[in-house]
Amino acid sequence: MPWWRPLPDRRSDPGAQPVDDFPELIAADSRAARAAVAARLAAFTPEWRPGSAAADAGVALVKVFGEQIVPVAQRVNRLREKHAREQLRIAGVRGLGPRPGTVMVVVTLLDAAPGTVPVPAGTQLTAAPAGGAGQVVFETARDLDATPSRLRMLALQAGTRAARLEPAELAPSTPVLPLGAQPQPGSALWLGFGGPVPYPRLTLAFDLVSTGGQASATAGGAAGPRPAGEPTLAWELLTADGLVPADLHGDGTLALRQSGIVELGTSRAWPPLLHPGLPGSPQESLLRWLRIGLLFGRYDIPPQLTAITLNAVLAEGAETIRDEVLEPVPELGSSATRRFQLARTPVLAGTVELMVDAPDPADLFDLAPAGPAEQRGWAEVETLARSRPYDQHFVVDEATGVVTFGDGVRGAAVPAGFRHVRATRYRTSGGSATAVPASAGFVPRQTIPFLASIDNPVPATGAADPEPVEGLVARGPALIRARRRAITPADVEALTLEASADLGRAVALAGTDIDGTRRPGQLTVLALGTRRDGAGPPVPAEATLAAVARTLADTPAPLAPLGARVVVRAARFVPVELEVVFRPDADTDRPALALAVASAINAYLDPFTGWDGSGWPPGAALRYQRLVPVVAGVAGVASIGRIAVTVAGRPSPPCRDAPLPPHTFPWPGHHLIVPTDELAGGRQ
Repeated sequence: MPWWRPLPDRRSDPGAQPVDDFPELIAADSRAARAAVAARLAAFTPEWRPGSAAADAGVALVKVFGEQIVPVAQRVNRLREKHAREQLRIAGVRGLGPRPGTVMVVVTLLDAAPGTVPVPAGTQLTAAPAGGAGQVVFETARDLDATPSRLRMLALQAGTRAARLEPAELAPSTPVLPLGAQPQPGSALWLGFGGPVPYPRLTLAFDLVSTGGQASATAGGAAGPRPAGEPTLAWELLTADGLVPADLHGDGTLALRQSGIVELGTSRAWPPLLHPGLPGSPQESLLRWLRIGLLFGRYDIPPQLTAITLNAVLAEGAETIRDEVLEPVPELGSSATRRFQLARTPVLAGTVELMVDAPDPADLFDLAPAGPAEQRGWAEVETLARSRPYDQHFVVDEATGVVTFGDGVRGAAVPAGFRHVRATRYRTSGGSATAVPASAGFVPRQTIPFLASIDNPVPATGAADPEPVEGLVARGPALIRARRRAITPADVEALTLEASADLGRAVALAGTDIDGTRRPGQLTVLALGTRRDGAGPPVPAEATLAAVARTLADTPAPLAPLGARVVVRAARFVPVELEVVFRPDADTDRPALALAVASAINAYLDPFTGWDGSGWPPGAALRYQRLVPVVAGVAGVASIGRIAVTVAGRPSPPCRDAPLPPHTFPWPGHHLIVPTDELAGGRQ
C-alpha cells in the first residue's frame, strides 16, 4: 500500500492492518545484539570459550558492541520515515523552518524629552530567552515616532454630552464601552494628550476584550464583497478651525473590533484646546484632543476597551545579518564547489539575499568595473528540479545554513573564485526561545535618546522551532494535494495550519458562517489555538487570525468563484459537564477509578483528538449511544446507572442526546463522577 493513501478503516475491515504498524528491521536492544553475537560464536570462533571472569577481553568487546549498535539500529528502523521524507522532498514539500515570536513593545520616553524621537524599523532589542540563559534578539517591524506625550484624559460622547474618564480607570477587570452599550452614528471616544505635540505620527495600541475574534481576507487579492453594515470610524484632530481628519496610516483594530495598533498622521499645528461640552476644570481639559467617532455601520457586540498605550510597535524575534562571506563546503569526488555555509543558524526561509562576484578570467587583477550581469543577485527557490541551466537559483537548508547552487543542468553553476559568494542579508531566529513572557526586560542595542524604558505588556506569540520530521510526514499528503493553492476547503485547512505555529487545528466551512447562517461566496475558517495550560479553551489571538488571513490572501490561485471572501474566525467553545453514576468492580480503588472515568470523558471531548481520534466535528451533538461505551470501556466499571449532560449550564434529560450550538466545540468542565453499589440494573 503506498504511504500516501489514507489509512484503512479497521472498524469496517477488522483484518486490515494500518501502514503505521511497521515492523522493526533490527532489534534496537543491546541485549538482543549480544545474544546474536553469542549465537555466532560456534561458527566463527569455535576455539574461544567465553569465561565468567570480568577481565575477559572478548566479553568486554561484545558488551561494547552491543551498546554501540543500539543507535545504529534505531536509525535503520527509521527507514520508512526517511523514505517518506525523501518522497516529500522530491515532490517539493519542505518542512516548516523556525518561526520567530512576535511581541508588542512599548517605548516610554523621559518627561524631559523635548519632542518626538524616531525609532527606525529594524531597531534591535535584546531580552532573556524563554526557559533558557543568554539573550535573544528582536527587531522592530516598522518605523516608530516615539513621543513624550501622555494620555491625560478620555471622554465618552453620546449625542451632545460627554462623560469624563481617567486613563487609570481602564483595566482588564473593568472594561469600558468606548462607543456606548449600543453604538450609533455620532457616538465617539475622545482622547486628550498632554505634553509636546506628537508629530509627525501618533501610534496607539488599543487593548479590547476578545469577542471570538475574526479576520477576513479576499482570496487571490480580488476585491470581495464588503459586508453590509460594517462599522466605519472617523479619526479627527480638534483644532482651532474645528475637527480635521487625521491621516490613517494603519488600523490594526479593524474599527475597534479587535486589539491592535493604530498609526495616525498628525499636524505640527495641533494645539491644546478645551474639550467642547466636557464638564470640569478648564485647565484640566486644555489638551490636544483626538476624536474617534462612528460614521456608520453597526457592531454585533459593542467594543470593550481595557487599555490604551502610546508608542507601541511590533517586534519580531529575529536578527538580520548583513555582508557575510560564505565559506565553501568541500564535496568528496568533485572539484566544483556547489555548497556554501552560512555562519548563523537556523535561517528564516526566504530571507537570504546573495551576490556572487564573477570577474572576467582574463582580467587577472580584477581592474574592469563590474557589469550588470555580475551585479545581479541570485534568487532563492524551494527546489532546483525546475531550474534551467542559466537560472541563477540556489536552495537553503534552514536548519544547517547550507546554501546549494546548481550544477549547470539544474540551475546555473556558481563560477569559480575565492571568497566571492556573499550574503548581503539574511535573518536568523532562536525559534521557541523567542516566546518571551510579558515584561521580559527589553534592552536596546542602539542608543535611543531620552529613553526611559521598553516593556512588553503581553507575551510573544507565534514562536516555534523547526518542524520535526514526524509532523512533516503527517501533513505531507495534504500539502501535496494543496500545492500552495487554495482550491478546496481541505486546501485551506492545510494552508491555515502552515501560516502560524499558534494553531493546532483548522476547519473550513464552505458557504456558511460560524453561527450556521448561509453565506454564498464566503468560506469560514474556524481556527483553534494550541495552548492547553488549563487557563481555558484554546482560542487563538487576533494577531494569529490576521496572519492566517494574510497567508490565504496571498495564495497563488483564488478560491472559486473568483473573489470569494475568506473569513478566519476563532473557534467557539461551549462548556460541557457530565454526571456519571456507575457501579465499580469489587476491590477497586474508587477515587482512582473516578479520575480514570473523568480522563476518558475529557479525551473523548478533546477538540483536537476526540470523537474518533480525528478531532471533534464542529457542532456535533453529544450522543448518548457514544458516551456509554466511553465510560463502560474504563477498566473497573461494572455497570452504568446514569449519564446526564449539561451544555452551557443547561441540563439535558438523562439518557438523551445533548445538542451543541452550530459549529462549536465542547470544552470539558467539572464532571460529577459518582461510583456507587446501589444500582438495580446491569451494564448499559
